[in-house]
Amino acid sequence: MEGYVSELWDFTRISVTQNNLQVLKEVWDQWDDETRQLFYCNYGDLHYLLDVKVDKHLI
Repeated sequence: MEGYVSELWDFTRISVTQNNLQVLKEVWDQWDDETRQLFYCNYGDLHYLLDVKVDKHLI
């Protein structure tokens, strides 16, 4: 609709906190070597980000 301004930004927020990171680490730990290798083939070294300390001042 012409002139419409979305208010979606008021309700959405991307947050990568330590708790969310912990959930991702738990998922990674549940995967077997074959699944991890498949992830690595598709996404490269992305999984190394799971070992990065989250700086709460940057969030």
